[in-house]
Amino acid sequence: MHRFTIDRNKDRRDPRVLLHRSFYLSDLPRLMLACRLTGHRPVVDGYDSKYGPEEQRRARWVACDRCGVRPEPQGHLDPDEWNLGQPYTGPTVTARRLSPIVVKQLARKGITPRLQTEPGPWPARPEGSLGAELVIGRAHTIGAQIKVGNPGSEQVLAGHIGLGPLGALFVHSERFGTWVQRRLNPTGHQSRETGFSIFHGRLSWDLWAKRGEWNASDPKWMHGSVSIDPRDHLLGPTRNRKVSETEKVPAVVRMPEGDTHDVTVHLEQWETRRTRGRATTYWMAEWDCKAGIPVRNHDWKGDATYSCSWHIEGVTPDTDRWPHIIAAAAAEQCTRDRARYNYRAPSKEDA
Repeated sequence: MHRFTIDRNKDRRDPRVLLHRSFYLSDLPRLMLACRLTGHRPVVDGYDSKYGPEEQRRARWVACDRCGVRPEPQGHLDPDEWNLGQPYTGPTVTARRLSPIVVKQLARKGITPRLQTEPGPWPARPEGSLGAELVIGRAHTIGAQIKVGNPGSEQVLAGHIGLGPLGALFVHSERFGTWVQRRLNPTGHQSRETGFSIFHGRLSWDLWAKRGEWNASDPKWMHGSVSIDPRDHLLGPTRNRKVSETEKVPAVVRMPEGDTHDVTVHLEQWETRRTRGRATTYWMAEWDCKAGIPVRNHDWKGDATYSCSWHIEGVTPDTDRWPHIIAAAAAEQCTRDRARYNYRAPSKEDA
């Protein structure tokens, strides 16, 4: 068994968060009492897909219907002869899977091992992992959710509970809980979620909904939301609209490292109001840099900030030098991002 923790506050500090840490327990032995007492229950597992090359769209192997453990090797059965979920009554072999080192040694000699079609023996000591993430302090929502993974999910079961300003707790399992997953969501490539959340005065829910997906064909009971803010019922819903905006004005963002960047800035006047009641107006500042302002050193993920908008208290078109105020705010924002990503300015040799 191995255990370790990660301090998430190091990635992005928030003064409103007292603790943000992840905990992991790996290489935990799985109990599987029924399988250890009576033996595994082999069934045909696999998938049918309409994507990819024709010879890879269907696959069959062997797994235990109770604990989900696969033999080693798991086997490669003929999809035309075996159906998903069918009890496996075919032969097994005692030869074990070749190690990666042996496979590489054979590859150097031009030898490709034959694909093992029959399943091998069951592993003697199946293992799994557990994980949790604890936040004490500010969390984004109030709610709870449970996820049941699909057959290919790394996390078999997962769930979380959020308590708003008090914090949140997230938990997940890897390989543990496979019996539940195989009973509730044994086929397909979509995990299922059930839960609710309260955010910005609305109660939202998901009932056995596909994770990260919404289709017009889904039944209405599967997803939904309703306003629980009494102001929405007494005064009407809140609506925002842009009233006016200034012309785009050129400005210069000067970074502490000495680099400068040409940007365009402008102000937008927005109005927030309900159906009944007074309207509130405010100004949003926006800046845009076509070339981008680099804020991190990364080879492939991108390293430039291009545009942003935010509310700056007291800044209106009547404010003297408002373009320079926005440029200074943009420099401050990019400076914070550079500190967060540990940005290193290129040297003269690199330039």
